[in-house]
Amino acid sequence: MRTAGCLTFLVALNAAVLAPAYAQGPTRFYEGKQISFIVGTDAGGGNDLYARVLAQFMPRYIPGKPVMVVQNMPGSNGATAAAHIYNVAAKDGTVIATSPSSMLLAEAMNAEKTRFDSRKFGWVGTVAPMTDLLAVLKTSGVNSLQDAKTKEAVIGGTGSFALSSLEPAVVNALLGTKFRIVKGYAGGDMMNVAMDRHEIDGRTNQWSSWKALRPDWINNKQLSYLVQFGPREPELASDDVPSLGELVKDPQDKAIVDLLEIAQYVGRSVFAPPDIPEERLTILRQAFDQTMRDADFVTRMKNLNLDLQPSTAGATQALLVRAMSNRESVVRNMKAKLKLN
Repeated sequence: MRTAGCLTFLVALNAAVLAPAYAQGPTRFYEGKQISFIVGTDAGGGNDLYARVLAQFMPRYIPGKPVMVVQNMPGSNGATAAAHIYNVAAKDGTVIATSPSSMLLAEAMNAEKTRFDSRKFGWVGTVAPMTDLLAVLKTSGVNSLQDAKTKEAVIGGTGSFALSSLEPAVVNALLGTKFRIVKGYAGGDMMNVAMDRHEIDGRTNQWSSWKALRPDWINNKQLSYLVQFGPREPELASDDVPSLGELVKDPQDKAIVDLLEIAQYVGRSVFAPPDIPEERLTILRQAFDQTMRDADFVTRMKNLNLDLQPSTAGATQALLVRAMSNRESVVRNMKAKLKLN
């Protein structure tokens, strides 16, 4: 009886000692840790700017107050970083990422080569959807889509499956414009420099990035806004900029536009590798949601002219699953229209 009593006492004692440690495990994990925030672009562009602001504030809301360090990993319009997160990065909650959402188009159109499945990422949250805007310098002589059907404008792009190249190509195919797309630019900042030098007439870019990185072009009315992609931007209402989704009427063509615009609706999102511990993903999601409501963060975003229209990880995940469910037939049609292999 005494032996049984001792055993009972020891079991109870161990439970009393271990239970608090186990309960504190998820919250204490980040003490003294560093979180790598991978950005799938070079430094200096819109994605990089969003990440650096978020990295300043989000650790406030992660138990243990870890250090968050931004690391740039450019390549293949975000697909390189996405593949790294999916296949290589630590799956313990110490790595998160943001990448150009054109990686989703690369995945849809070249799934066998991208080496990641966006539906399986641990989505953390969305800072804002994006409205992309195809704009050209007024010195080009192209002031409207109608002008672009009769006069050539040179548009900069990165890779074949990047939004910067796909968006003007889809407008050419569906609306009959004459944009000449010059590919091979390393990123958005290089295309802006090329516009400064008049090597190209224009490019597609997020409206938030136009405002943040080239406000002088907007304030000095140097740009002609030709067409917008994704959610209509309220700030462009007075400019009467047409939306591609509203201009296209054929059902098959509209399906192409819907797939193209998945990138805009996913927008500025943060994700983690697949299969990280659920309790740590929950911590990251909660920290993200709290950051979106942080008064200092909101003020900082406003001062930088960065859009803030947050949505939850669940909403982002649901959007991806819907958009990717019938992608094969839409991609075949898109590739045929654009004459892509």
